[in-house]
Amino acid sequence: MAVIELGLVHPDDDDPYPGPSRRPLPPRERRRLLVAVVAVCCVLTVTGSARPEPHGLPRLWSIPFAPEGSDFQLVGDGIYVLSRPSDRLTAYDARSGVVRWSIADLDGPIWMTAVQEGVLLLPTGITTVTHAEPDGTQSSREFSRDTVAIDAATGRQLWRARGEVAAALGDRVLLAEWNATGERARRLRMVRLRDGAAVWSRDRGELAYWTTDTTAGAQAERVVTVDPRGGAEVLAIADGSVVTTGRLPWTEPTRGGDNSMITVTGRRLHLDQTVHGESSVTAYDTDTLRRLWRSEQPWSGGSYECGPLLCISDGFGISGQDWETGALRWRLPGALGAYPLPDGRMIVDEAGGARRTLLDGATGRRLADLGQATPVWDALGRAGAYLVADTRQPAGLASVSRLDPVSGEVVLRGAIMPVLGFTCKNQRDLLVCVTQDSRLVVTDVG
Repeated sequence: MAVIELGLVHPDDDDPYPGPSRRPLPPRERRRLLVAVVAVCCVLTVTGSARPEPHGLPRLWSIPFAPEGSDFQLVGDGIYVLSRPSDRLTAYDARSGVVRWSIADLDGPIWMTAVQEGVLLLPTGITTVTHAEPDGTQSSREFSRDTVAIDAATGRQLWRARGEVAAALGDRVLLAEWNATGERARRLRMVRLRDGAAVWSRDRGELAYWTTDTTAGAQAERVVTVDPRGGAEVLAIADGSVVTTGRLPWTEPTRGGDNSMITVTGRRLHLDQTVHGESSVTAYDTDTLRRLWRSEQPWSGGSYECGPLLCISDGFGISGQDWETGALRWRLPGALGAYPLPDGRMIVDEAGGARRTLLDGATGRRLADLGQATPVWDALGRAGAYLVADTRQPAGLASVSRLDPVSGEVVLRGAIMPVLGFTCKNQRDLLVCVTQDSRLVVTDVG
């Protein structure tokens, strides 16, 4: 039998590697592990290896899948696949692969939402607008005019309404209706998820930007809109009433790189902005639009929620900054991106993306080096409990490991065929990935 070389190593910088706490596997975990491997190092602090069974983890079923343009969602006991270029939507039983229903002629959807409250949302009525830039070059923009709601259990169309999905919020959906060019939103509407009935509607003429809290698992309370001149309006999700109005130092996109964007997390708004090569992040209170703090950045890589702190990418690394004051808590030079985990942990891309590290989000302390392992997403789009990585020996496989985000312990489950990038999703004991030979493969990792 061959040895799977995972490549989990010590950090090579000056920050000491504390090593995860050691604990014995419970009997149930040991039994599962012995099915997949002959021997494994239970805690991998240096280069880890284990002997998998010749057939690796059990593949349950697979189907052809075109990575370019196709999409899938794993939710509950179902897998929903949007196939391009046929524009066919098919629901499969997650464990058996049995087709539950399939529909075509969907008017060209380009993506689908996760199933929420038993409903799947598809943007449709795709429109492409081409226009000339000031320098004479041609550019095009693709957007959807309508949204279709599909019953996830039966495939039956529940409703079709004007507007593109801006956010799915519990049992409601926020729709944005575009203007003729697809560059501005002329109306926002909140509708009920099950029947598409209007809850509230807000006409604003032409909006340059609008957003709400889309943090996985969050209970959004506010919608923030901005017009091309920086006029801001904060609306209550519940009824569309105006919470407050004000003006933000808004900058429209330019060919020179100037731009503005906003994110909302809870009752905080963050304005990321670049003007004449100078970048900044400014925090506001959404109930008053009162400015709370401002942080100057060498380059605008974006701010985003990463657990206990706000993460800011500045082009040269990532910093963790206090939500309330903007005070710097830690900084990781060379880090590119962060993926929040439960309990305040996070996975961070370091060394220009050459390795990933498990980090304590509050302190920035490194807990475990994960090598080049890629996190697997759960049904809500969060980094979950599994990692996949290309094997070193033998080459041509992908290892699947379970990560304990608290202790940093990594336990090898077995091997599967090599997969494409960040395509894997997991729920309970199922792993669904797009492989390099263009198949959607469902594997039992239990």
